[in-house]
Amino acid sequence: MTRRRGSRWLNWWSLLPLQLRLTLYFVMVSVPPVLVASFIAAEVISVTFERNVEQWIGEIATFMANEAAEGREEAQRATAVVAAAVSRGGTEPIAPFADLLTTVGYDFVRLYTADGTVLFSTGDLELMQPLPLKAVASIFFVRQGGHRAMMVGAVQPVRIGDQAGFLFIANLLDEQFFTAPQTIRSLDLHLIEVTEGGELRDLEDLRRTPLPVPPESLAALSAGAPLAIQRRSFGLGPAAAFSALRDDSGRLVGIIACRLNGTSATFERLGTVSLFGALAAVAGVLSLLVGFSISRRMSRPLHDLTRGVRAVAEGNYAIRVRETGGREIEALASGFNAMTEQLQTLRDRETATRHRAQLATLGQAAAVIAHEIRNPLGIIKTSAELVRRKTPMAPGEDRLMMFVLDEVQRIDRLVKDLLDYARPPQCTAVPLDLVTFIVRPALDFVAPELSRRNISLIARLPDHPLPIQGDKDLLHQALLNLIINAMDAAGDGGHIIVRAELEADAVVLHVEDNGPGIPEDVRATLFEPFVTTKVNGTGLGLATVRSTVEVHGGEVTCADAPERGAIFTIRLPLGKQG
Repeated sequence: MTRRRGSRWLNWWSLLPLQLRLTLYFVMVSVPPVLVASFIAAEVISVTFERNVEQWIGEIATFMANEAAEGREEAQRATAVVAAAVSRGGTEPIAPFADLLTTVGYDFVRLYTADGTVLFSTGDLELMQPLPLKAVASIFFVRQGGHRAMMVGAVQPVRIGDQAGFLFIANLLDEQFFTAPQTIRSLDLHLIEVTEGGELRDLEDLRRTPLPVPPESLAALSAGAPLAIQRRSFGLGPAAAFSALRDDSGRLVGIIACRLNGTSATFERLGTVSLFGALAAVAGVLSLLVGFSISRRMSRPLHDLTRGVRAVAEGNYAIRVRETGGREIEALASGFNAMTEQLQTLRDRETATRHRAQLATLGQAAAVIAHEIRNPLGIIKTSAELVRRKTPMAPGEDRLMMFVLDEVQRIDRLVKDLLDYARPPQCTAVPLDLVTFIVRPALDFVAPELSRRNISLIARLPDHPLPIQGDKDLLHQALLNLIINAMDAAGDGGHIIVRAELEADAVVLHVEDNGPGIPEDVRATLFEPFVTTKVNGTGLGLATVRSTVEVHGGEVTCADAPERGAIFTIRLPLGKQG
C-alpha cells in the first residue's frame, strides 16, 4: 500500500514541467539556510536597535535628572534674590515677586517665621513634612488634589522686621517641569517615591502608565549609581532606564523611570517576523540582496539617531536627523528633532536673557559712572583751562596741562560712548531710501578726512532706490562707525569700498577696507562690548552698531575681504516702495 502511494507520487511529480520542478527543488534546498540566515539577520538588527534605544533612553533619563538638579539650583538662586528683597523691604515686596515666580512656573512660595507662623503663601499644595528651619536646597513631598507629589525647592533665612523668618520657593516635578515629556511623545515616563524604608510608592505619574522598578536597579540606585538600565529579558518587553533623584543629604528619595511607548516591541515584531518572512520567500542570491538592502535601510536611521544622541551629549543642539526608516523609527527621529529644537530654543532664550541682563547691568554702571565721573571731570577741565589762560606757564608746564585736558576729553568721550551703548536706542522708523538719506550723507561727511589721510573711496551705489523702514540718525551713526573703523584699518594711502545692493527681501550694505583684517580669535566676540583691536579704542563702536541694526530687525556680520582686509555687512529688511 505504501509502495503504491509512493509510485503515484512519483508519477504525479514526473508530470510537472521541468522548470517548475527545478524551482521547487531550489526552494526545498534553499529554504533551510535562508530561514537560518533570516533569523540571524533579524536578531542582529534587533540587538543593534535595542542597544541604541538603551543608550538613548538612558541619556534621556539622565537629562531629566539633570533638569531636576538644575531646577533645584534655580530655585536656590531665586530664593536668595527674593530673600534679600524681603530682608530689605519687609513683607511688601513678596507679593510682586510671588506673581513673577508663578508666571515663570514656580508652584509654591511660602514666607513664615521661626515658630511656624505662615505670613504669605501661594500654591494649593500641602507639605508632607515640617517646614524647614534652615537654609536648604532639596527635594520635598507635598499633597496635591489628594495625590502625593514631588517638588524641588530651596529655603533661605530672612529678617522680617525684628524677627527671624524663612522663605520657601519650590516647583512641582510634573510634565510641565520636564522638557522630554513635552517634546517626545513616544516616551513612557513615570515618577516614583522611595521611602526611608526603601519601599517604592507610586506618585502621580507623567503618562498614567505604571512602570515597576526591578530589585537590581533599585539596589544600584540606592548604592549611589546615578542611572540603572533594565535590558530586555529573553527578547520580551522593551528596555527601561531609571535615574536617581536625591535630597540634599544624598539619600535616594525618588526615581524617574523611562522607556519607549511600545516602540521597541513593535520593532521587534517587524524585525523578526516581517523581515524573516520576506527573506524566507526568496532564495539564493536574491535572498542575500534583499536581506542586505533591508538591513542597510534599517541601520542607516539608527546610525543617524546614534550620531544625533552623541552630538546632543556634546552640546550640539542644532543637530537634526532624517525622519526615515519606517513608522516607528520615523516617530523616534521626529521626537528627537523636536527635542533638539526645543533645547536650541531654550539655549537661544538663555543667551538673549543673559544679553539683556548684561545690558541692564551695563546701564546701571553707566548711570553711576556718569554721576560719579562727569561732574568731577567738568570741574577738572574748567579749572585746568582757567589756570592755563590766567597763569603764565613755561612750555613744559603748558604741555603737561594739555595732556590733562586731552585725557579729560578722552574719559568724557568714553563715558558718552558707554551711555550711548547702555541706553536702549529709541528708533523712530520711517520710510526712506538707504542711498539718499544714509549712505551719501555719510560719505560726504567723511570726505575731508579721507582726503586728509589720502584714502581712496570707491562707492558702488545703484541708481534705483533701496527702500527701508528706519531711523535716519541711528543708521547714519552706525554707518559712520563702520567707515571710521575702515579708515583706521586701511591707514594712510589705503582704500575703502562701499557697496549697496538689493536682494530678494533685504537691502544689503557692505563696507570693505584693505587693512590687516580681523584676527580669528577676536572675530567670534567682535560685536560684544569692550572688545576692540585698537590701542585706544573703547570697544563700544561695533557693539552700538549691532544694537542699532538689531533694533531695525536686521543683522551685521564680518568676513575676510577677497584679497586683504575685512568686509562688514549690514542686512536690513526691505521696506515698502513708495
